[in-house]
Amino acid sequence: MTMTIPTVSPSEIHLGATLSLLPTNPSFAGHQTFAVRSGWLKKGLDALLEDGTVFNRPDALVTLGVGKNMVTSIRHWLLMMGVAQVEGRELKATLLGKRIFGDLEGGFDPYLEDPATLWILHWNLCGPGSAAFTWAWAFNVFREYEWTRDGLTDAVMDAAGSRVVKPPSRETVERDVATFVQTYAADERGQNTEDSLDCPLRGLGLIRPGFERHFRFEIGSKPSLPPAIFAWALGHFWRWKYAHTKTVSVRDITHAEGSPGVVFKLDDDSVLEYLDALADLTDGALRFEDTPIVRQVVLHGRQTGFDTLLETHYA
Repeated sequence: MTMTIPTVSPSEIHLGATLSLLPTNPSFAGHQTFAVRSGWLKKGLDALLEDGTVFNRPDALVTLGVGKNMVTSIRHWLLMMGVAQVEGRELKATLLGKRIFGDLEGGFDPYLEDPATLWILHWNLCGPGSAAFTWAWAFNVFREYEWTRDGLTDAVMDAAGSRVVKPPSRETVERDVATFVQTYAADERGQNTEDSLDCPLRGLGLIRPGFERHFRFEIGSKPSLPPAIFAWALGHFWRWKYAHTKTVSVRDITHAEGSPGVVFKLDDDSVLEYLDALADLTDGALRFEDTPIVRQVVLHGRQTGFDTLLETHYA
């Protein structure tokens, strides 16, 4: 396998066409306070593959079989997770959306049966180019190990206030942070509310409830994260931050904002295990060099892109 920085348009694989870590104009609405649910992405993508204007139509409630606010929320999550994009007045499935969910296109995992798919969706939601400000900021910039909803709300408001002329209201950010928590963690009182049921990303174990309404990021090994998906994410991180270089340090892969180590909340030893597998996984296109002088990953070969790694995994 020969490989280099992906040449695929970011909008085809990832929502962030500008390839910035955080959205330029932060938004804290669109999800209607619903965290994404297991069947929504497949349902929404099937509908827009038949009619790209479905989310603009008054009968969308009937077509999708959900309430008005949920129609808006499904559209929001299709965009945030990089499986759909806006083209004029229509929504179009991205290449990634078709490859995962499209039955006619031989979808990799249309019913989210493989945990690898959840890691891909999490990467699109929180990695470089994300349009979900709270999600991307919390996973990349907010480096508190343990925190409360109020503490995260304060931090997000400060971060957003430095980027926009008119800061969002606290109530708006509080709702956004509550939805962020619902996406990844059970209710801190151990009770399941209707709004937090069936959120597939909770299965990744990235955020856990702690004592006295605290939450914590789970940093360490992620057994359900396949090596091919780690390498795929590494390729996109490389394209975003090191498009013109042939080497990336292990420190940056592990600790830099937008890196697989940070977005997937991996510890140093876990990252090294993934890096050890790179050469075999990519037929030598990526090699981990571990010497007393330098620890880095080196890129060899000509351009083919990292997205063949998805086929490698799902095959």
